[in-house]
Amino acid sequence: CAGMPKGLKIWLWIVLFMDIITFIYYGRLFLLGLSAAAACMIPELLQITGVSILLFHKRRLGFYIICLSEVVIFAANVTLFDGDIVLSLINSVVVPLVIYALMKPYWNCFR
Repeated sequence: CAGMPKGLKIWLWIVLFMDIITFIYYGRLFLLGLSAAAACMIPELLQITGVSILLFHKRRLGFYIICLSEVVIFAANVTLFDGDIVLSLINSVVVPLVIYALMKPYWNCFR
């Protein structure tokens, strides 16, 4: 297990970038007076942490944190923002599913 698989590394960088953009977006909404946005900033920050742990430290803990944050993000989207349940579920399943699919052949390489 020399390095992280290239596809996984690229996907994690994309997820990290998108999570940072989303965190900034929710921060802007919060500053504009939408207090519910603060509830979404916390799971986004949690997801950024999980992606960083997985990307930079190659620890499975990062994957589990990502899964947990996606559950919280799904709940926030559906309850606080009246998001479509099906779209929110798809959005919350895609990221961990792709990460798992890319990690699975190398699962034992992660601590």
